[in-house]
Parts: sequence; structure tokens; C-alpha cells
Amino acid sequence: MPLAGETDALDCTDCGACCRCYPIFASVSDAEREPLVSEKCVRVDDFLGKGEVAYRMYPLAHTQGCAFLGENQLCAIYESRPEVCRRFERGSDQCLRARERVGVGKDRKR
Repeated sequence: MPLAGETDALDCTDCGACCRCYPIFASVSDAEREPLVSEKCVRVDDFLGKGEVAYRMYPLAHTQGCAFLGENQLCAIYESRPEVCRRFERGSDQCLRARERVGVGKDRKR
């Protein structure tokens, strides 16, 4: 766990760990805000058993991360990204586990 103030030092712009570790789903409203979601992602009619239509952004066949994660580890749809991505907190336990899993920041001192 990072020390106080260390989460501010975590740089998301060269990371992409969360986009490569956890399943990512977008809602219909997310797809309406960003039409590329419905074009590039897989439609899931019964989203997690809730009867909601959604789109799976990751995992997808032949991808190493989210459909919108570029080789530069930046999100191609950042301004219109899905709500689940907006809620993901930098420095949270999930963030730190993802970074560890993919080896981001291994050389950082704790």
C-alpha cells in the first residue's frame, strides 16, 4: 500500500494496467456517449445476469488489453470513456494489484 501522498505520484499516462487486468464492460448509455464502443466491442445481451445490454471491452479475442488502449498505454476514448473507467481510482487496492500483476512501477521504492 502506498504511503500518504504516494498515490499522487502514480502516473496513469504510462500505465494501462487496469486496462489489461480486469474485465471491462460498457453500458448502453456509455455506448451512446461513445459510439465506437458499439462498433469495436462485443455486445453482451444479459450483462452479469441483470438483463442489461452491455458491451465487453476487455477481454476480447486477440487483444492484450482494452479495445481502446493504445500501444502508448493511453486511452483512445479517454474523454468519453465508460462510467466504470471513470470510477476506477488511481492508487486503490485494485489499481495497485493491477500494476503489480503487469509489472508497472516495479522499480519504484515503497
